[in-house]
Amino acid sequence: MTTVNTAQEAIDSVANQAILAALQQTFAVGGAIINTSTGEVIAALHNNVLMPFPGSSTPYFLPHDPTAHGERQLVDWYYENAAALNLPPPYELTVVTTLDPCAMCAGSLLTAGFNVAVSAIDDYAGVNYNSQFTFPSLTPQIRSQAQKTWAYYAILAPVNRPYQGSMNPVFGGQSIDSAAYFLTGSIFSASVNTVRAASNNSGLDPSQLKNPATLPANSPVRKALTTLSPCALTVQSANPRDPGAELAPPLLKTAKQSQVFNAVALIDPFGNLLACLGGVENRSPIRTAFMETTRGYAVLRWTLMNDPDPAVRAQAEQYLTHPKYGTFVFLYAPDPTTPQALMTLGAYGSTMEGPVPQSYPSNLQYVLLPGNTTPQALSQLAQNLPPFYTQSVQVAPAQVLSQELINAVRKGV
Repeated sequence: MTTVNTAQEAIDSVANQAILAALQQTFAVGGAIINTSTGEVIAALHNNVLMPFPGSSTPYFLPHDPTAHGERQLVDWYYENAAALNLPPPYELTVVTTLDPCAMCAGSLLTAGFNVAVSAIDDYAGVNYNSQFTFPSLTPQIRSQAQKTWAYYAILAPVNRPYQGSMNPVFGGQSIDSAAYFLTGSIFSASVNTVRAASNNSGLDPSQLKNPATLPANSPVRKALTTLSPCALTVQSANPRDPGAELAPPLLKTAKQSQVFNAVALIDPFGNLLACLGGVENRSPIRTAFMETTRGYAVLRWTLMNDPDPAVRAQAEQYLTHPKYGTFVFLYAPDPTTPQALMTLGAYGSTMEGPVPQSYPSNLQYVLLPGNTTPQALSQLAQNLPPFYTQSVQVAPAQVLSQELINAVRKGV
């Protein structure tokens, strides 16, 4: 493992990760977990939203995992390796990143409790998009946590940006040069529109899709779906935007088998249940039901769309929808007072990665609210997200319309 001794060295290190991401044709963002007291670089990763399939000479399909941002990956890496490597607790570590974290990554980092140090600002999707360190997207308690543990390094002339934030992160109070600042900002800006277009447009219009429920049992797509989620293609709703009581059994069964009692279903434009997964928060506190569902389905598509057999690739393209044409249904909506809720709504935005076809009801739905949560509190969290989520994706969680589904779930819980 290498050791960095200054903020400049830390940012230069993660900037190299951003360069690797740019060469991979994904979002050019890089980050690292650094021991706050020693400067030891424990792990470094870059964005992998778009990624060539390993061993493939032809990158047939690059959209890999919409949640594979560098910071989110670092949080999961930490929990996968903390015990084996005897790593310090998150509050003794700093995640240094080239770019202000998006809502998903900010929620992930705050859930885990890392210190955070940042180079460039993202004024469209970054949680500090107004550059004022007021974190308008965060609820008061979570905002206080961020202000106590996050920092934005000072930038030397000619930028002359003052240090902003807590002194807790590694190299608190230090500066980086303008060249590093401009590199970390401009390299992301050069990648963002291309990657968002590739992600948001990576699927056929529903009018061109074929119904996966018609596939035989031994077809690659059906087998992959049922491997991901045993209840896949066992339920069909008459209206994909208005699921009824038929969705209660898979949601409840999945939730009862999960670490935390919750589940998230993905329904395609034909009304088919494509996946219903619970969380594995015992492995990582950010591996919630929604994260598992959106990641699992995305990696399934990526794998099938890169299969060596062109017939399998064609079948995947013809039968598997982009999630923006589907409907996500939560058994329990995320609690808006927690950083997991910020993470979840951010991850939904990253899954869409651009405009969602406007239809009623919303394609982001829930059956029940947790605890004393109100619909207004959840809507307020969505409305306070950075501009990318409110202007482009237009995140709008809503309760399912079917009272029969609500009653069936209440009876089952």
